[in-house]
Amino acid sequence: MSDIFKMKKIYHQFESIKDALPYIHSLSTPSKMEVPSYSTSAFNCKMGGKLHEIKGSVCEHCYARKGHYNIPVVKTAHEIRLKRILHEPLWVDAMIYILLKKRINKKPLDKFRWHDSGDIQSIGHLKKIAEVASMTPNIKHWLPTKEVNTVKAFMKENTLPNNLIIRLSAFYVNGEPAIIPDTVSSVVITKDRLGIATGFDCPIYNDSNHGKSCGNCEACYDKDMERVNYVQH
Repeated sequence: MSDIFKMKKIYHQFESIKDALPYIHSLSTPSKMEVPSYSTSAFNCKMGGKLHEIKGSVCEHCYARKGHYNIPVVKTAHEIRLKRILHEPLWVDAMIYILLKKRINKKPLDKFRWHDSGDIQSIGHLKKIAEVASMTPNIKHWLPTKEVNTVKAFMKENTLPNNLIIRLSAFYVNGEPAIIPDTVSSVVITKDRLGIATGFDCPIYNDSNHGKSCGNCEACYDKDMERVNYVQH
């Protein structure tokens, strides 16, 4: 079919971020990051739920199953966000609108992290995230995930937007990550592996002068940074 007959998708236009928020519920605000995220419950992680039962896995002592993440208002937000992702027809439209309109210190967003807790649930879920990324090309999207099979299935029939960085997380502490073309990786390492393990060590753990937040580090959003290491905590 000639391109002239192809219909370009028209996305719903909202009046304001306040108008769009009910369709996604809310964004989350990770403490170590200067940019927002979109979290769901770690108790809904598919692979993570299995790994939680395995000694030596990165999910054995999952930080997102305790502390702040168990506060009722946070748990409720996680539940609503997951329902919105799976069942709200305008979720993609609302996410696109909000990310394009969102300002941090009066500046447009240039980075966004998916799932500071939780993980993708299906190919359809990943397709929605990819669509949001595609329609917000000036934002670097970082998606850490352990759902290797879902990513493999998605990649068989879809192409990732250049600004969506999927970082496959190794299943075990000091382990080796899966390798899928056009994706990168991350590994949780023990402190004694700093400076020894292959890859780039997160400066929060490796640089005493860096501070406890991401600051100006963008390693996790960089496709050229093939492996990033985080210290077990």
